[in-house]
Amino acid sequence: MTKFVSRSILMRTFIVAAVALCFLVVTDTRSDRSEIGAAEAHRFAVTALKREAGTLPKISSEMKFRYEEHKSFRNFEGKGATLVSQRAVHTIARDLKERIKLPFEMQVVFKECGGPDSFYDEDTHHITICNELIDGYYVLFSRTLKERAAREEATKGVTVAMFLHEVAHALIDGWNLPITGRDEDAADQFSTLLLINGIPDGDVMALDGARSFKLLANFEKGQEKDYSDPHSLDEQRFFNTICLVYGHRPEQYEYLVRNGTLPARRAFDCEQEYARVNKAWQTLLAPHLLFPNSPSLEYNTLGWSRAF
Repeated sequence: MTKFVSRSILMRTFIVAAVALCFLVVTDTRSDRSEIGAAEAHRFAVTALKREAGTLPKISSEMKFRYEEHKSFRNFEGKGATLVSQRAVHTIARDLKERIKLPFEMQVVFKECGGPDSFYDEDTHHITICNELIDGYYVLFSRTLKERAAREEATKGVTVAMFLHEVAHALIDGWNLPITGRDEDAADQFSTLLLINGIPDGDVMALDGARSFKLLANFEKGQEKDYSDPHSLDEQRFFNTICLVYGHRPEQYEYLVRNGTLPARRAFDCEQEYARVNKAWQTLLAPHLLFPNSPSLEYNTLGWSRAF
C-alpha cells in the first residue's frame, strides 16, 4: 500500500517536471516575453515539485525479528502454537509499520527467558516475547479447550494481543505520547482497539486475550493479590477488554450480557467507553500515521487483509 501511494505521488511529480521541461525547450525559439512566461512556468513547476515532495510519506523505521532456540521444542506438543503465534505476530508487525511511522528501529525477539514474560526495553527498543509465556498460554488454554487446533488458535490470539500491548509501550516511549492514567491500561486499550478495528478475526483474538485474564484469575484464586502492581488485576483486565469488544459491536456481542459474562451495569456504559477510548487513541496517533487522512483506529482503515 505504501509503495503504491509513493509511486502515484512520484508519477505526478514526474509529469509536472516534464511539463516544465517542455516550457523550457519552447522558450529557445520564442521572444523575450515567452522566456519570461517560461521562467514563471519553471518557478511554478519547482513550487509544485516541492509541494508534492512534502506529501510523500516518510519511510517508517524497521521492525526486525530475531528467533532464538526453543530448547523444549522437541518434546512439547504446543510447538505448533508457538510457530503459528510467531507467524501471526510477524504478519501484524509488517502491516503495522507500513501504516504508522515507527519512532525508531525496533527488534522483536522470541527467546527463552527462564520464565513466562513479555516486555519492552526503552534502552534497546527491543520487544521480547518469552517462549515460556507462549507455552504457558497453551497449557492454560488446555484447561478448557480439548482440541489442539482450538488451543493453538487461542494461543495465537493472546500472543498477538500481548505483542500489540508491548508495541503500545514502544510508541508511548518513542513519541512521548501524553497518556492520562496508567501506561499499562493504555497499552491494553491500544491492543484491544487495533484488534477489534482493523484485523480479520481480531474480535476473536481480543476475546482470547480476555479469556486468558479470566483463566489466570481463576488459577490464582486464593493467592494474595499485589495491588502495587502497575498492571490492573486480571479480573479488571478481563472486564475492560470485553467491555471494549461489546461497546464496539453491541448487537453482535449481546450474548455476553445475556449469559452474565459482562454485567448489565457495566455494559450500559460500554458503547460510550469504546467511543471515548477510540477517539483518544485516534488523536494520539494522528500525527504519526503514514496516511494522515485515514483515522488510525476506525474499522478496517489499517487494512489488514492477509491470513495468518
